[in-house]
Amino acid sequence: MNSYLAILLAGLIPMVLGYIWYHPKVFGGAWMKSIGMTEESLRQGNMAVIFGLSTVISLFLAWRMNEYSSHTQPGMSQFVHGFFHGGFSMGLPAALVLISNGLFQRNTMTNLIINALYWIVALGLMGAFLYSVATPEVATGG
Repeated sequence: MNSYLAILLAGLIPMVLGYIWYHPKVFGGAWMKSIGMTEESLRQGNMAVIFGLSTVISLFLAWRMNEYSSHTQPGMSQFVHGFFHGGFSMGLPAALVLISNGLFQRNTMTNLIINALYWIVALGLMGAFLYSVATPEVATGG
């Protein structure tokens, strides 16, 4: 797959997952309660800026992750390998930073867990996708 197309599609994964993850019938209700907001108060933000910057950030993350997606791990599927790199090499550190900041901000444990797990899963899925569609490196003897 063309790497630009792969980056674009991978950059959309956090947006699509976020729509599902933060839906009121999934984790959205608990998340809104954890920050003291309602669906109405959430709509009062500048959605163009929020979604625009979030998409740019997601595309940047996909671009950086794509730099490493062509290497392989013998005996492991590229999907699993990519999920590991995305979820644990990028997602876990991001989640720990979110938790650390959230503790100082006095966020609830519910809020910390929902947000941290979201990024672990989102980055894991981005990695799984990018690694699955990348052209594997060919080892050369020499």
